[in-house]
Amino acid sequence: MTGIALLGAGRMGIVHATAIKSAGASIVAIYDPVEKAARDLSVQTGAKVYANAAEAMAASDVDAIIIATSSDTHSMLIVEGSKLGKPILCEKPLAPSLSETYACIEAIGERAAKKVFLGFNRRFDIGHASMRDAVANGVIGNLEQLIITSRDPLPPPLSYIPRSGGLFKDMMIHDFDMTRYVLREEPTKITAHGSSIVDREIGKLGDIDTASVTMETASGVIVNVTNSRRCAFGFDQRIEAFGSLGMVISDNPKKSGFRKYLSGEVDSSAPILEFFLERYGDSYSEEIRQFLECASRGDDMPVNAFDGLQAATLAEAASVSLKTGQTVDLKEFARANAKAA
Repeated sequence: MTGIALLGAGRMGIVHATAIKSAGASIVAIYDPVEKAARDLSVQTGAKVYANAAEAMAASDVDAIIIATSSDTHSMLIVEGSKLGKPILCEKPLAPSLSETYACIEAIGERAAKKVFLGFNRRFDIGHASMRDAVANGVIGNLEQLIITSRDPLPPPLSYIPRSGGLFKDMMIHDFDMTRYVLREEPTKITAHGSSIVDREIGKLGDIDTASVTMETASGVIVNVTNSRRCAFGFDQRIEAFGSLGMVISDNPKKSGFRKYLSGEVDSSAPILEFFLERYGDSYSEEIRQFLECASRGDDMPVNAFDGLQAATLAEAASVSLKTGQTVDLKEFARANAKAA
């Protein structure tokens, strides 16, 4: 599995290109609707630029496909790529809406859906993974509270907001997946709050930039997720798992471990990282490595289309809760949406 077709040559395409190289694979085919972006990346990778995605995926030297195009194209490309029988890694989300997510899985079938690797890269961050393993191994006893904080340094351009799917589907969806990754059971209830206090223009576009979601499981575990599109001190990414025997934390890595101790002055602070690639660059490399390993063995992917469906369900339910001001019963919500699909 060394020949990769990379669909999308924008910011995420460039991120994946770096990770592919570190994993020892090669990009042999590139497609992007913006031809200049594709050609610029081809200069760096030596890959052939194709006029459309279908030709790039079908190329004889392509062993696997990575989809990093805009969200509204993901499901279509997954369906087309699955027909070729080639392993696929797709950036989140699987589709722009919950109904389209169901339709995508229905179109490719259960077996193929388990072979689609969904790009929830934060599962492969060493701090988050170590925290999750500690919970799974009973280090903190019974998990009672899970607190996830995700804050971006700056909001995205306003032009991005209408096609983002909204904060819950675009940003917090990573935290919904992380919630499921850490918990030993699915959440049963969800309540969401949100506002646009960072940039009122985001609110005028129908989205929010500040949000808090509370989830509860059948056993009583409480999950609190906080998101903000602005953080003055950097890229704030923390997870705290509290249990009957103690607590484990995946904290913000610092730019430097430097500390200063002088008479009357103790400085133990260090600025946190300011860009998502600084924070999660290694996780993208590990994500690609595991994708290629599973693909070469023909294994089901560790995070697949069904995980994408569950995260999309939580995001959609959060949107409903925000709109109605009510707590949403997740079992009833999932049942109703599966039936409608």
